[in-house]
Amino acid sequence: MKLEYLPDGPNDSGLIRLYDCGSSEVRELRKLTGELATGARERIALNEEIWVAPVEGCKLILRRGERNSGIRQLESLNFECELSADGWNNVEGLLEPFCSSTTTGFQWLTNQGTICFLISHTGRW
Repeated sequence: MKLEYLPDGPNDSGLIRLYDCGSSEVRELRKLTGELATGARERIALNEEIWVAPVEGCKLILRRGERNSGIRQLESLNFECELSADGWNNVEGLLEPFCSSTTTGFQWLTNQGTICFLISHTGRW
């Protein structure tokens, strides 16, 4: 699974996309979002997962918070996505269809904040 930041995303805002992923990688991501939703984990450095390949050093922290702030840029290629338990539970559900290798298209995971977040097997949206 590739993790990439595109500064020229939709609506004149940045975009973080997850793409070039197999169903096993999406299942791993879904498991992590479930752990954030239940409170089993509070913070996950997605770029440090062995099944994630950061493009150009992109870093993304997934964090459980009190509100759905979405993605914010901390430094040049360093980002944080903060969602509430309900927000992570929603993302977990949005990922479910991508656990099948036959799924096509893309899914916005959150558009909270100034940077959008999506998953796409091919990288297109």
